[in-house]
Amino acid sequence: MTDIFAKYAGLKAAAAGLTAHSPRNPFGVVIDHPVSATVGLIEGRETLLFGTNNYLGLSQSKAAADAAIETVRREGVGTTGSRIANGTFALHRKLEMRLAEVFRRRHCMIFSTGYQANLGAISALAGKDDVLLLDADSHASIYDASRLGYAQVIRFRHNDPTDLDRRLARLKDHQGAKLVVVEGIYSMTGNVAPMREFAEVKKKHGAYLLADEAHSFGVLGENGRGVAERDGCEDDVDFVVGTFSKSLARLAVIACPISTVWS
Repeated sequence: MTDIFAKYAGLKAAAAGLTAHSPRNPFGVVIDHPVSATVGLIEGRETLLFGTNNYLGLSQSKAAADAAIETVRREGVGTTGSRIANGTFALHRKLEMRLAEVFRRRHCMIFSTGYQANLGAISALAGKDDVLLLDADSHASIYDASRLGYAQVIRFRHNDPTDLDRRLARLKDHQGAKLVVVEGIYSMTGNVAPMREFAEVKKKHGAYLLADEAHSFGVLGENGRGVAERDGCEDDVDFVVGTFSKSLARLAVIACPISTVWS
């Protein structure tokens, strides 16, 4: 019988090589208790958390904690159902309307995580007759979403509007929709997307643009809406994906301006 785990032998060996000379497995670090936004108790010692996404420190906000406690007391600890069935509460609708106002969008849809927001949005927007154009350094959730929607997938060079322009030019006779997906800030490198240039390219070729502002929401732009706001091109970004799990410390969201998509 074939070992179902055999395909991971190479990955296991690579992981073993990484941890062979380390006193601690970097993939298994457990924070026993958060002391502050940037300090955690690990193995009994206060340790600086350089990998945190807690950009604004709101996970330790007393006002946020009090509001969360009050909400749990009033609403309970779960919906016990999916959004499409019996899992949508009035509070969800209120939050979606508020976020749509913040992002200056017509509609907004809340997902449980940022990962699910990308999966749900991208796989729904790009169908089998459409083309997805992804920045080569896109997050895993974006690549996973591209596998769900059956669209043709084309990668362009990281943060390279000129390369995107060339690839869209080759699709001038394609009859389906073309959706460009970029991130505001790329989490693994810290690179910031040239959002205005991408917006100009997508307009030139009649494509759509989705910006994942997960790591820029709350920290860039005059009102914290991300790179598109900072670059003054929000009106040319068709779909915005963000998350509360970074700067705001919980949940995820996708917002879009097109009433026929989310209604």
